[in-house]
Amino acid sequence: MRTLSPTSLKSVSTIALVCASLCTPMSAAHAQVSLYGLLDLSAEHISGQGFSLSRVSSSNLNTSRLGLRAEEVLSSGLKVRATLETAVSADTGANSGGSARFFDRQAHVGLIGSWGELRLGRTDTPLGVAADLAGTQAFDDLTIVGARGTMRYRRIDNSITYLLPTVLHGLSGQVQYSLASSGFGGSGLADNRVTGDEAIGGKAWGFNLIYAAGPFQAALGHLHAHDENILAAGKQGANATMVLASYDFGVLKVTAYANDETNASVISGADHLRTIGAKLAVPVGQDLVLTAGASRTRGTTDARSDDDRVAIFSLKGVYTLSRSTSLYGWLVNVDNEDAANKGVIAPGAGQSGRGLAFGVRHLF
Repeated sequence: MRTLSPTSLKSVSTIALVCASLCTPMSAAHAQVSLYGLLDLSAEHISGQGFSLSRVSSSNLNTSRLGLRAEEVLSSGLKVRATLETAVSADTGANSGGSARFFDRQAHVGLIGSWGELRLGRTDTPLGVAADLAGTQAFDDLTIVGARGTMRYRRIDNSITYLLPTVLHGLSGQVQYSLASSGFGGSGLADNRVTGDEAIGGKAWGFNLIYAAGPFQAALGHLHAHDENILAAGKQGANATMVLASYDFGVLKVTAYANDETNASVISGADHLRTIGAKLAVPVGQDLVLTAGASRTRGTTDARSDDDRVAIFSLKGVYTLSRSTSLYGWLVNVDNEDAANKGVIAPGAGQSGRGLAFGVRHLF
């Protein structure tokens, strides 16, 4: 057996002490700090006309992440909550937020009371929360077509967010104003992951209302960006609205949704992205859920009168092994008309593509 040197023993003790301090709740007089995370990895195959790719991929069912959360109850009955959360590319171990930021998913502090929650910092947009009910991962249709609620405005920087208290059973909502949103670029109809700050980001505001009671759920989310690209002359104002409704019949859950976006640019005029979709989820026994989805999108290019429609069909199965671990399989097929080039990996214009993934998700 190998014997550790005094220096090595000291290093191991220090690491153990830090981990214990993070994971063990402190006394009531101090904030309680918790470490949490999720790892999602899958074997994936992407194919189409003239291209094929096999790889191990991260975050197909849910985004792999690592987070720290601190909470403190104040003497007045108010609660303070601080959250730092980063996305992880679990296939490589790299941070997936890019070199411009580390805590790319959440970086905010909130004051919580009977009147609701006031949150400052980087957090979810109301539009992104609504879009997430339909799906915002790589194989989801709204992500493939580049909807704002799944791409550029899934989360937002420099925001003041107010989460409403529960005044009616099942009803929740939030309003938000950003002094400098998280990105800029030309049309929001394209996949745009450019990060930004006050120097380049425009102001934005939004709201949502979500009602969930019994088997019925409905959601409305809206975002208005004052100027998506302040580096370009003139205003690049944008609006995006997401609506969703679902009903769980027990043997079948039906979800229907629509996403409508416009981008008013002095360069290209008004672009209009419209998606309509539906999903049918069927439980098979206690542990397996099969979900079939179909959607159709128009307006995926900036040019007028293009044949730019995209039809997306998917089949997903999720098998629950435990409260923490699930296995899944996912097949998606993307049909592009002549001018469209959407896909898990963007193909050439008018080319169709498919994606197949089998993976495991574990929460801790």
